[in-house]
This record gives sequence, structure tokens and C-alpha cells, in this order.
Amino acid sequence: MGAEQTREFAERLMREVWIPYDHTAMDRFYHRDMIGHHRQQTLSFEDVGNRLQWDVPNFLESSYDIRDIVAEADKFAIRFVFECLLSATKTRFSTEVIYFYHLRDGKISEFWLLSDGDFDYKQHL
Repeated sequence: MGAEQTREFAERLMREVWIPYDHTAMDRFYHRDMIGHHRQQTLSFEDVGNRLQWDVPNFLESSYDIRDIVAEADKFAIRFVFECLLSATKTRFSTEVIYFYHLRDGKISEFWLLSDGDFDYKQHL
């Protein structure tokens, strides 16, 4: 995959998985044996899927303001500002997020998440 194809992959990932919180679209983008890293958490495919499902009722009126996508063959970084209304408290939440992704055979094999907000991927539905 070249840099332009990787950039298009990153844009589709956001549009098809993260913006609609669609865990059913994950197989098109993530290897089942992928590994994620966020703070002390080591994350699995299932953890990401559970997180997406948890977000649906808990993050209302969400938006992703994509600021940068840097893409090379088989890896990319994406920086965005995420905002939403927290359903539990009805307060606005905003955080800047940076993901670094490695691809293998056209799908995500590993990622790292940096954010000034603490996203607990291990939350359960």
C-alpha cells in the first residue's frame, strides 16, 4: 500500500468505523490479532469493539475534527479533536487525540493512542 492509499484507508477508517461507532465494520480495517496500546492498557480486537459499543449510548453529539493525517506506506498517524456530550452528566467533553497505526496486508496490526483524555478501552457494556 502506498502513501496515498494509506491516507485513503485512514479517512475510511474514521468515516466507516469511528464516526458512526460501528463495531461491525472492524473486520474490514483491523486484523483479529491486532494489538493496541494506550497508557498501561494492552488492547485486543475485542477491546476496541467493546469500546465502540460502549461509546454509542455514552458519547452523544460527537464530532471528530481531523487536523492532520500523515501517511506512509503501511503506517499512518492521525490527529483530531474529539468532542461530545457525556450522557451521564450532560456536560461537554473535548480532547485532542493522536493515533499511530501500523498496517499489515492492508489492515491495522498495531496502534498507539496518545490523548489528554483517558479513554478506558476495557469498559464493559
